[in-house]
Amino acid sequence: MIDFTSRLGRHVKRRLRQEQIIWLATVDLNDAPQPRPVWFHWDDETILIFSEKGKAKLRHVGRNPKVSLNFNTDEDGGDVAVIGGEAKIMDDPPPGHRVKTYLKKYREGIKSLDMTVAEFTAAYTVPIVVTPKSLRGFVE
Repeated sequence: MIDFTSRLGRHVKRRLRQEQIIWLATVDLNDAPQPRPVWFHWDDETILIFSEKGKAKLRHVGRNPKVSLNFNTDEDGGDVAVIGGEAKIMDDPPPGHRVKTYLKKYREGIKSLDMTVAEFTAAYTVPIVVTPKSLRGFVE
């Protein structure tokens, strides 16, 4: 588990609560990293991401559960945080309260996709849970 009591750990924990986007990097069949921006929910232990069925990230995670997550840096390339973790495609839906919190967080984002919440939840049906294992980076 990550030490969230260090200066970097506290900063990353705050960003996990506040940021809208995190970059999920999986590894493809050629062992090449494949980063993509995703929406997420942090519950102080794991990171929840939803995916549409049949997406490459699901195949990648099924083959190799080791992933990394990072935030955008600041304008000068500072405020770097990379979280190493293990991803798992969930067979069962996450707890209802967690889904509700995720949907509340992205209410405006869902609208910007010209989708209703019902359309979004019908399309993004595959939950992925990432358990953080390591943290590296720096805060200025």
